[in-house]
Amino acid sequence: MRCIQIYILLFGLAASVSTQETITKRVREATTLVYPPSRHAPLHKATAVHLFAFMALIGRTDVTPDDPQGLAATRLKSTDDPQNRNDDDDLTVYGVNSGQNNIIFNSSMQSIDIYEGKGPKQKLRKPRGIACNSDGDVYIADSGNNRVVKLLNPGSYLTFVDAFGKRGSKPAEFNEPSGIALGTDGRIFVTDTGNDRIQVFDKNMKFLYALGDKNDSTGLAVSMVRPDAIAFADPTENDLFFKEEFITVIDLNNTRIRKLTPDGQFIAGVNSTDYGYQQVYLTSVAVDYYSNIWVTDMFNHCVHKFDRHLNYIARFGNIGDGDNQFFEPRGIAIGRNYGQVFINDKKSAQYFHIGTDIIDLKISLQDSSIRFDFMLTEHSKITARIFDDKNSPVGLLCLNKSFSVGNNSLVWNRQLVQGTVSGIFPNDVLKRRLAADSSSFIGHGAPKDSGITALPHSTAQPGLYKIRIEAKTNYIYNRYFTKQVEVEFAF
Repeated sequence: MRCIQIYILLFGLAASVSTQETITKRVREATTLVYPPSRHAPLHKATAVHLFAFMALIGRTDVTPDDPQGLAATRLKSTDDPQNRNDDDDLTVYGVNSGQNNIIFNSSMQSIDIYEGKGPKQKLRKPRGIACNSDGDVYIADSGNNRVVKLLNPGSYLTFVDAFGKRGSKPAEFNEPSGIALGTDGRIFVTDTGNDRIQVFDKNMKFLYALGDKNDSTGLAVSMVRPDAIAFADPTENDLFFKEEFITVIDLNNTRIRKLTPDGQFIAGVNSTDYGYQQVYLTSVAVDYYSNIWVTDMFNHCVHKFDRHLNYIARFGNIGDGDNQFFEPRGIAIGRNYGQVFINDKKSAQYFHIGTDIIDLKISLQDSSIRFDFMLTEHSKITARIFDDKNSPVGLLCLNKSFSVGNNSLVWNRQLVQGTVSGIFPNDVLKRRLAADSSSFIGHGAPKDSGITALPHSTAQPGLYKIRIEAKTNYIYNRYFTKQVEVEFAF
């Protein structure tokens, strides 16, 4: 499968840095997101200097990063070859360059282009959110003009189609529209920030209904305060594991996240204090294949990850110019099928794969068993083994088993050693993946190819031991990355 360079091309050639394929407890590195290995994608982070070099190739050195905002990504039908598996992961990524009122995008896998529009009707003014689909439709929340602009990408360029709306508070009028999301049936969700509502349109931009509108009489008047970024999970798409339809919106002056049904029924919500932050400024939101919810935080210079129930999973990143660091992150887009993640900030753009991390590992003694509690930052395949003080394997807890994101447990029954599967307790077993898993419980014999020979049952003697847990995501790119954690313990 060929690597894609995608949005990183918008900012040029970054230094080639290979990804560690095995990261252990001895080198504690957050791996909720990981860079692809250099042989797969030599570009993973780029800056304004690199953008200048690339724009010089098309004679546009006047284009520089200026107040970057929303991101959107899709695989275009017009450029996809269903018979060629080598281009399955090729994406077109669009970035809003709000300060210069243009859209930067990759017109192919080797070149970039910009959209600026011709004439007053086509030109953008302080654009914010952007959304796209595989048919080539691109919608922009043209905030400064209080309207929605529709563009079309037939394969290698963007062309103006139409613009909708004007300043006001009536249906199909806007006051600082900020976020936009699309459904496969053509529905368009627009956060009408200044009017404290979400407006919903059909594929022809015909007004359907509004959420949060104080003047609405249809019963959809859920309370909203300056809604901003928005994402839509559409169960009719093939790139969602859990077939649940919902919208996720950031509101309350960029501090609150809420999950709603498309008709405005409340499902879940969190404020910053619910996950330990006194102050945040949430700028964008995206939903991945497993309906995990990712949010960029400009105030804390990081990305927050929540599961599909809005339980907090992990923070990734901190302030800085280095790898895995951000400076006021603005936009996030996810290629769901392959776990590709694109994040831009004030100074750079970065390309990641969704990885997995094993955090908060705790060990406790329970009668004849030892319990290992830990959190996973992603749905993962887990292999866990116990070793004695001579580094000889004495227990196999699980082999390539599916565990869900969030809190999980493993149990080692010390009375069963050498090749025994002592017990596993995933917190929310993945219905489909687990059903198809060939390495289900194997009783008291060693699994094939486990490298451990089954011995008669006996009791492990007191002493020094070590647990080694290895995790891989369920995405196809997992062959490039394994997270490994080792912890010694004694009883």
